[in-house]
Amino acid sequence: MAGETGPLSSVTLAIAMTIAGFFAISCYNVVEINISIFNMFKRRRGLYFWSMLVASWGIVVHAIAVFLRYFALAPDFLMCVQTVIGWYAMVTGQSVVLYSRLHLVVSDTRQLRWVLAMIITNFFILHVPVTILFLASNLDPRYLDAFNIYERIQLVGFTLQECIISSMYIYETVRAIKPVLAVRGPEERKVIHYVIIVNVLAVLLDISLCTTEFTGHFDIQTTYKPVVYSIKLKMEFHVLNWLLAIIQRGHCTCSNSKRRIIGNCSGYGEDLLSPNIDQDGNRKYDIVSPGDSGRRSGIPDQITTVTDDHLLPTVSRDTKSATLSTASALNHDVSHWEKSEQSSSTITSILATAKLPQRPEP
Repeated sequence: MAGETGPLSSVTLAIAMTIAGFFAISCYNVVEINISIFNMFKRRRGLYFWSMLVASWGIVVHAIAVFLRYFALAPDFLMCVQTVIGWYAMVTGQSVVLYSRLHLVVSDTRQLRWVLAMIITNFFILHVPVTILFLASNLDPRYLDAFNIYERIQLVGFTLQECIISSMYIYETVRAIKPVLAVRGPEERKVIHYVIIVNVLAVLLDISLCTTEFTGHFDIQTTYKPVVYSIKLKMEFHVLNWLLAIIQRGHCTCSNSKRRIIGNCSGYGEDLLSPNIDQDGNRKYDIVSPGDSGRRSGIPDQITTVTDDHLLPTVSRDTKSATLSTASALNHDVSHWEKSEQSSSTITSILATAKLPQRPEP
């Protein structure tokens, strides 16, 4: 018996050690994820924050229930119910994490609503029938064949759902920061490559999970699944940090400290990077919720230039000429953005952060 209808009837030492190893890895990753969450998010609110918490807690709930059930360390049906609850939070919670991340780069509310509708629909189409068949098969083995068929359907369905959301994120990310890539160095391009690689790795993990199911290793699949989802959540932090790194470079302080560019990031239902200026003029970045601005994108929507008159000399004609030349070059690179509602603020942000020739000291 592979564990569909109760504890494992016969298990080899190798399988038992594999299950225990997967359980330990899952729990360790959840602890690390929660430490990172509470360390990164200074203001604990927002859809991204709570979806990360729920998804991570669902992993450990699911892993503990499966472990206790397989080795008959707790009542079987009670552990089945706990397994289902953890499965809801772990799988759909992961999709909500991906959905909340879309607000950083997607400004079309119709796309966001479509993704949300897909998540809700798949919850009722995939989660609910499998739950009924899983609980029924543990009470009556006649439902076992139907459960095995629908178990594979839901596994493929949720894999496709996450692939769709990840593909949208990659496409919109490249499209949103393309003007920035046109004027900055190779580091920002590396970030895009890393984001793509991380999402490809997530897809490969899902494929490996489907492989364990279709080869008839239900016990391995159910214990390997928390490992897969915990790794994908850990990679979420890397994706978020890389994206925020690009936004932060767009708001960087000029090297001569004579001019400070203060950006105001706004989003919708998402935790974004918000700069704070302390009393000494140093910039600090915290992950905070964006507020009620109603904006749908994490692209800077306001740029304020703070100029110290006694430090910054009058702009010379050469500097003005260099600024106009820079603007002309940038306009050529971002001409396809002129029809976008963010084009004006994006070009202003790039111009404000462009390094201008310094006037020699008298």
